[in-house]
Amino acid sequence: MSDSTIATIRYVRRDNERDTNEKPYILHYAAPKDFPQNNFEIEPVPGIKVHNLRTADLAYEEHGIKIASIDSSQMKPADFDDDDWIERVYLPELHKCVCKALGAQDLTIFDWMLRKRAPSFPKRQDGEENEDAHQPSLSAHIDYTTGELDSRVDRYFGDEKDAMLSRRYQVINIWKPLEGPCRDFPMAYLDPKSVDREKDLFAVDEVFPTVANEVYQVYHNQNHRWFYVPDQLASEVVIFNAFDSEKGQSLAVPHCSFDLGDAGSGIPRQSIEVRAFVFY
Repeated sequence: MSDSTIATIRYVRRDNERDTNEKPYILHYAAPKDFPQNNFEIEPVPGIKVHNLRTADLAYEEHGIKIASIDSSQMKPADFDDDDWIERVYLPELHKCVCKALGAQDLTIFDWMLRKRAPSFPKRQDGEENEDAHQPSLSAHIDYTTGELDSRVDRYFGDEKDAMLSRRYQVINIWKPLEGPCRDFPMAYLDPKSVDREKDLFAVDEVFPTVANEVYQVYHNQNHRWFYVPDQLASEVVIFNAFDSEKGQSLAVPHCSFDLGDAGSGIPRQSIEVRAFVFY
């Protein structure tokens, strides 16, 4: 198996003429007539080398990315269509997996999401069977800014906030395909050690009908080093960092899905991602 592949990664286009008085945004609902859906542009950057994470020997403590094993022997893709099953079976198993892999004491899960790629993706057709399903995210991004995380700590922990903040914690994502080997729009992870955090990150409001979340989109930098897990199995999860109470976002991992092209599979990807606080 090759230690790298060449792919196209989607980044924010640098725009020196953009009005800096207007906050960058993207609307996750149909915009009113004549109102822009977003006020920045994403551009594909071809020729990006994406390295094999299996052979990269990246330490989680230094790079914020780790592959871990989970017992998926009794997990079928159809099981994940049952929210109750996810809460009752998958999340407890994931709790054990992550605590063991990271040497953590506890895990508090605050969000999870299924993604089922539509056959027409990245375009959508009305009337598709999974028309409303979440689709793979193609632009390089980090799910939270530091300010966004501060507001979430208040929201999730309330009166227990002070006790929570007295412990070392991280905010992490855990991603896996529902079946493998995954050869359809796999996830790519950007080594945070190769990111210039002053020049490469672009704060954007993702606006939903009832809430706005601030995230980082990413500018291209020729020094970026990307990784993925070739042929990732359903028994493998990738844990990646978004925040560390001791290191801030220095190890926050930008990520996105990407097209393997001719090496890809025609079977549309199904996956689950989980977001959590992990305590040490």
